[in-house]
Amino acid sequence: MLRMIRSAFAPLLSLLVAMFGNGFFNTFISLRMSFDGYPNFVIGIVSSSYYAGIMVGSIFMERSLSKVGYIRTFATIASFNAIIILLQSLIIDPISWTIFRFFGGICAAGFFIVIESWLLLKSTIKTRGKLLSLYMLTLYIGQSFGQLLLNSAGIENTFPFTISVLLCIFSIIPLCMLKSSAPHIVESSKTRIFFLFKNVPLGIIGAFIAGLILSSFYALGPIFGKELGFSLLQISTLMGSTILGGVLLQWPIGHFSDIVDRRKVMLLVCTCLLLISFAIFFFTTLGFLAVLILCVLFGGFCFTLYPLCITYTCDFFSSKHTLKILSSILIVYGVGCIIGPLIAPIFMFEGGPTALFLFTSLLCALLILIALWKLAHGRKVQEEDQGDYISMPSTSAISYSLDPRTSTHSEEEEEEEEMDEHFFQTLDEEEEDR
Repeated sequence: MLRMIRSAFAPLLSLLVAMFGNGFFNTFISLRMSFDGYPNFVIGIVSSSYYAGIMVGSIFMERSLSKVGYIRTFATIASFNAIIILLQSLIIDPISWTIFRFFGGICAAGFFIVIESWLLLKSTIKTRGKLLSLYMLTLYIGQSFGQLLLNSAGIENTFPFTISVLLCIFSIIPLCMLKSSAPHIVESSKTRIFFLFKNVPLGIIGAFIAGLILSSFYALGPIFGKELGFSLLQISTLMGSTILGGVLLQWPIGHFSDIVDRRKVMLLVCTCLLLISFAIFFFTTLGFLAVLILCVLFGGFCFTLYPLCITYTCDFFSSKHTLKILSSILIVYGVGCIIGPLIAPIFMFEGGPTALFLFTSLLCALLILIALWKLAHGRKVQEEDQGDYISMPSTSAISYSLDPRTSTHSEEEEEEEEMDEHFFQTLDEEEEDR
């Protein structure tokens, strides 16, 4: 266990530092544009371009890594991201920022792919589950507590840009201090989105709606807090607590979905999300503490919707197709992330800041209707065919390979991996002795 943690410590530390900078900077961008007087639909366009960059980067980054190497790729991406942030501090206008955020999204995808690939290299079938848990914990802690950096400087000056640049540069150091071979590249899978939609429409539509909801909250949640009159500390606490809330309910809801028909669990999650969202929208005079509690619950149910859709879809197919299914669903989720920040500002323009959650309520109501229809007319997955809940972040397809439940390796391949691990472990010990 200690050896596993030691081998993963450097890449996870690099990820933690990068997410500290990336998490707070995404919130800062929305607040800064609002401070400069840009309307919400412009903020939505800039945020949408960031998610478009993540999707493009996730598709093409894997193919180019073998030419440069993983450590040098991470250093190049972090440096390029720092340059983009510096340019944003010098050129402040929505058109330039839309372009900058697109390339920032590509860099974010590169961070995820390099770290996930590195962890995949350092793992075996037996340790992948533990490494996946460490990866998710690091990712969410970085994104959540990074929000508190918003309080280190005012929104109106350039100091937040400086902090983000410094964190980008510092994230290079832990990974570059390592001496290791290049990670194995996960082969890209052919997508079969229309085939999946025809056979499991609830799972595909659910993933799309999850993308719409989460990206809208990430992009416009800070504006919601600002227009309600919350302080910068309160906004950062609100955003960070919502992300932490997403971690708290992963296991209980996941365990419940392994026992009960997943369609019923999705129906329950959507109903809770609808009620929570409608409460935030309807009770406009709620104080900060009440909104904070509701947002923690909102994050808890919202962050479980995407993994539920993944698991439900995979229940209809054999495990050997899991990676192809997950890659396809990730694209559907990514399209939802791009569209969400473009539609939500319309609701906020017509109904005020709390209408962001009216948008969420309507999406949940739509998914509830589809789930009810599938319960009445859809094919039920037999209990013996129902797989385990797949709890993982929506970062890249490589993260799915870290989950031992998605592995299609034979017992002989597992033995070969264990022999390879023992071989490299022996080399490490000999080098330490010398």
